[in-house]
Amino acid sequence: MSTVPDLSHEDRADHFLPLQRYLSEYCVSVPIGSLLPADSPRLQGEDMEHVRLMAELDDELQPIVVHKESMRVIDGMHRLRAGAERGDTTIRARYFSGSASEAFLFAVQSNTRHGLPLSRADRRAAAMRIIESFPTMSDRALSKFTGLAQQTVAKIRQQLPTGGAGQPRIGVDGRARPVNPKENRRIAEQYLHDNPHASLREIARAANISPSTAQDVRRRATEQHGSPELPPPPPTPLHRTDAHPAGSEHLRHLELLARDPSVRHTDAGRMLVQWLRLTAAISKNHKTIVNSVPEHCTGIAARAMRVCVANLEEFARRLEQR
Repeated sequence: MSTVPDLSHEDRADHFLPLQRYLSEYCVSVPIGSLLPADSPRLQGEDMEHVRLMAELDDELQPIVVHKESMRVIDGMHRLRAGAERGDTTIRARYFSGSASEAFLFAVQSNTRHGLPLSRADRRAAAMRIIESFPTMSDRALSKFTGLAQQTVAKIRQQLPTGGAGQPRIGVDGRARPVNPKENRRIAEQYLHDNPHASLREIARAANISPSTAQDVRRRATEQHGSPELPPPPPTPLHRTDAHPAGSEHLRHLELLARDPSVRHTDAGRMLVQWLRLTAAISKNHKTIVNSVPEHCTGIAARAMRVCVANLEEFARRLEQR
């Protein structure tokens, strides 16, 4: 059998990666007679009118996806039937090596992203089956697979005895989170109260929440209680004159960044350099700027600056992750 690289719809960057890893990189030519019908999420089976329209096309059919262990079609029954109707004996395919439950999950996601759309009844039935197979999958993740609203998924879950009540839920990022997010927010609020200088990352880790949620907790606490009278944070090396962000070392790094062609030849890169230069100028002249703020505006300015710092922390975290 021939093996030819193929970039079909499953290779898109927005595909849910835990399933993508089970998909083979190459296409193979498979005899149509060796394939079994799909365990399809379509309650009414294939649309034969759609099959006939595809069979009349001169274009080569896009590769189908086949469960390697059972040789059952996962995605592409309309293409398979169209190929058979026009007399083809083989069809291009990519193998999927996951479990049968994962294969069905892949079939549902594929059919909500391309080709003939699944009906609402198809998607609701599929959601019920997925919840029974993956009770800890979060409502948000399941809504991405099925194309249903998150609230609809939650209602379907409530109707099932195997809905995973009380169990942690696995989100689209692969992280497990308790079902009750209010409790996590309460933990974050308490941690912030006890550790007012904590970073967003520290708050998120302590309460098992995302950094964006931690930022929202901090923002709400500031809005409700104002800027608290906090003791000065513990000194860090950045307070030393020789390691100040506006020092010569920082400026040298900034200019190296500014001279890099891949940075200065893009709008986003130039914006980044301007942003860093402005930050360096503010840091260098912070005493003058602080003294120039009217007394009745200091609280507002301080709260706004805390939000900016939180945003900068999140930006730096994402850069470190890359």
